Amino acid sequence: MSNIDSYNERVFEEYRHVNDYGEDYWYARDLQEILQYSKWENFSRVIDKAKEACETVAITF
Repeated sequence: MSNIDSYNERVFEEYRHVNDYGEDYWYARDLQEILQYSKWENFSRVIDKAKEACETVAITF
């Protein structure tokens, strides 16, 4: 089984938080662990790339 096969909705639900408005969110440090990034610097680069991709398609955050 590949690493991606080990990720499922249940895994992410265990780390999900909900704010006062009912919106879901996750802590980046938790996702770093779930996705098996050993160094924050490597995961931070992934986050930055995701932000750039969102900006490219005009998704604001």
